[in-house]
Amino acid sequence: MKIPDVYAVLRKVKHGDGDVVSLGFVKGVSITEARVSVVFLFPEEMRGKEKPILDEARNLLETEGAEKVEFEVNFAVLTGKKGAAGLKKRAIPKVKNVILVTSGKGGVGKSTVAANLAAELALRGIRVGLFDADVYGPSVPTLMGIQGAEIRAENNRILPTEAYRVKVMSLGLMLEEDSPVIWRGPLVHKAYEQLLFETDWGELDFLILDLPPGTGDAQLSMAQLVEITGGIVVTTPQVLAVNDVRRALAMLRKVEVPAIGIVETMSYYKCPGCGHEESIFGSGGGERLSAETGVPLLARIPLEIDLVAASDAGIPIVVAKPESEATKAFVHLAEEVVKYVEKRKGKTLEA
Repeated sequence: MKIPDVYAVLRKVKHGDGDVVSLGFVKGVSITEARVSVVFLFPEEMRGKEKPILDEARNLLETEGAEKVEFEVNFAVLTGKKGAAGLKKRAIPKVKNVILVTSGKGGVGKSTVAANLAAELALRGIRVGLFDADVYGPSVPTLMGIQGAEIRAENNRILPTEAYRVKVMSLGLMLEEDSPVIWRGPLVHKAYEQLLFETDWGELDFLILDLPPGTGDAQLSMAQLVEITGGIVVTTPQVLAVNDVRRALAMLRKVEVPAIGIVETMSYYKCPGCGHEESIFGSGGGERLSAETGVPLLARIPLEIDLVAASDAGIPIVVAKPESEATKAFVHLAEEVVKYVEKRKGKTLEA
């Protein structure tokens, strides 16, 4: 089967006055050999009622020759009949550019990228904020050295914490340490809405959003709520990570968020003694994904002892070790992001 064939089959799955494609419930299709994968986004009010639709879709696809069918099912509070295209996104007052940082899977260094990108932009005199939206595993408080910071409010506005010239807000500052977070989509959506629009960010050139990994409720809620300038997807060179990043890139396209580029972390380990480089997690994943998708590879971040130590100490590597190989990669990443925004907006960013 080819992707157009899958969409043709899914148009036969009716719901109400339309079908799952025309109603905007299908958010992505991918085919690997004889396996067909479909990403669905249903309105929250359909939760628990989706099984007959999925069963019919599976039966039709298998009848048309799909040997294996996989579904990724998401739910979100939608404002229009046609999903993401009908959502009323809002601009955050006084925030010029919102940059989303996400990944297809966890443990790839996504939060480290977000924190160091924010810190490097701040070092350039750019007004920047960092919102840790990873409700399930917030790590920005550790990376930015603000664990235990007190959340304050003034004039009915939440005041962000400041670290390394970056205004920081994290869900982790509001959660009990070591407590599991079991939130469904509507609660995540509400938390994002409140913290994004009720935080007194002040005048910002950039707000960096560090999202949880995956392509679920969190990503969909953020795409619903905010006008996003562009997204950065983080991967390691491993085949497994790269496969998941394909889905993350596909999701950006479906929710109409421009992809700024790909960042490959843990690209290589460079021996501090002899300078020998070793590709511990494989090599070439970021380059292959870039060639396949046309999305540029913005930076390759090495695995360094100093990077690990700085992160654990709560100091971004761009501050702790300005001459390190990792810092040079983050500097290049910041330059590429600024160039992208300047080109998109048609004017030079004022520092």
